[in-house]
Amino acid sequence: MESDTTATVHPSLLQLHFDTSVDGQYVLDPDADVFVKVNPSMCELLGYTREQLVEARRPVATSSIIHEDDRELVRKHREAAQMPGDSGVTRFRIVRPDGEVRHLEVRFTLIRYMGRIVQVGSARDVSEQVKLEIKLRNESEFNRELTLAAQQSAKEAQRKSLEVLEANTRVGALSEVLRAIPVLTKKLLELEDLNAVFKETALTMVNDAQFSSCAVLLKDDQGRLEVKYANPFRTTTTVHVKETPEIKRVLGGDEDLVVDDHGVHYAAIRGEGVMRGLLQVGLPKNLQRFYAGHKPIQQSIRDLVSTIADFLGVVITNYENLERIKQQSRMDKLTGLYNRRVFEEQLSTEFRRALRYDRDLSLMILDIDDFKQVNDTYLHQTGDAVLEELGTLLAGSFRDLDTVCRYGGEEICAILPETVGEAAKVKAEHVRRKVSELEIPTTMDENKKIKITVSIGVACLSKNTTSEEQLLREADRALYWVKKNGKNQVKLADG
Repeated sequence: MESDTTATVHPSLLQLHFDTSVDGQYVLDPDADVFVKVNPSMCELLGYTREQLVEARRPVATSSIIHEDDRELVRKHREAAQMPGDSGVTRFRIVRPDGEVRHLEVRFTLIRYMGRIVQVGSARDVSEQVKLEIKLRNESEFNRELTLAAQQSAKEAQRKSLEVLEANTRVGALSEVLRAIPVLTKKLLELEDLNAVFKETALTMVNDAQFSSCAVLLKDDQGRLEVKYANPFRTTTTVHVKETPEIKRVLGGDEDLVVDDHGVHYAAIRGEGVMRGLLQVGLPKNLQRFYAGHKPIQQSIRDLVSTIADFLGVVITNYENLERIKQQSRMDKLTGLYNRRVFEEQLSTEFRRALRYDRDLSLMILDIDDFKQVNDTYLHQTGDAVLEELGTLLAGSFRDLDTVCRYGGEEICAILPETVGEAAKVKAEHVRRKVSELEIPTTMDENKKIKITVSIGVACLSKNTTSEEQLLREADRALYWVKKNGKNQVKLADG
């Protein structure tokens, strides 16, 4: 007779291990084809939120995430493991919502839990490992031919002196490093995402420029160094300055570049004169010995590492300036909320996503009651203050996945993915009550405070909704009803 396994570790410790694991951790109901539980790392691997994978009314089916060419493979693995205690290891591809394909390695075990059999497992991204395996297989024949050619070349080179051979080899090795740098800088300028910049830097410095390791480390708000990307992969994400004297000297501004006894180079990354972090590059031991005593070559490598660090500083600064400009063009200056342009883009995006994946979606339109009277009585400066206070309140009243925008005048719209029906109405009612509690000083007399109310219309995506324009019209009609029936209310449009 089978029995449930009794844990010998405190549940809170198990939960902590589950939540903080670097690998994706999950519990899967194979029969229902849905996740019962996932940790943050699993969400990052798959590209879906925990709400989409577990908590939604219709969670994302695991079969829909698996690459169509690998679904039969996964199905066979599930059929082969039917009883508690069965386990397995498999590799397959998944397709994230943004279209990116990743290779996962999954290790799982079946257990009986609360009367049903579930799959408990962990997953990790092995995409780079798969690429390397393919590359090694493809290059194996070429390497054999290259070895034969190298042997023939060595016989012919025996006539040359040892000193000339060593000198030419050193220059050739350095040339390989130098050739990789222009290619790298060109790639970095073409990338639009900073994380991709950090990844490309670390991969190119190791794979093409022959360094043993490369890591991009940037300072966070507490002054710690956060590992943005490292090659080989690093399990830790932060580095304490006191642990490494070389890091401390560079971050303190005493030196722009330091090389430790193990051949690791630490170069300062600066942006507009501000210390942003470090570029850490390791030199293989064989090259350390190879270049020993050759100061011009050693200096060339130092200059090269410093150049890449300086270039990263420029790229980071340019990216942040561009993002600042983009963000300003998307924000309403008065309320601090997104502007109408962002609203129209996001409504179209969320509407298409909801239709495609059969997800819930609601739209809320909020209008300040008697706003003209506020402007006429207390001047437009007070009206602006009302909009500023309202914008601050609304910015902190919604989830991260919601989009809140100033639609125009005193109208504000909120797009609520994964929300429908009564839940959307409850949210709107909560917002209405919070607004009614505001007390806003007038610009004519700071001791005099005024209160405002809002009318809210809510529309939800239904089987009869054919376009985002229709959804907007339904919310607007619900708002119009409130305005005609006493204001300071919430109206849910008829489905």
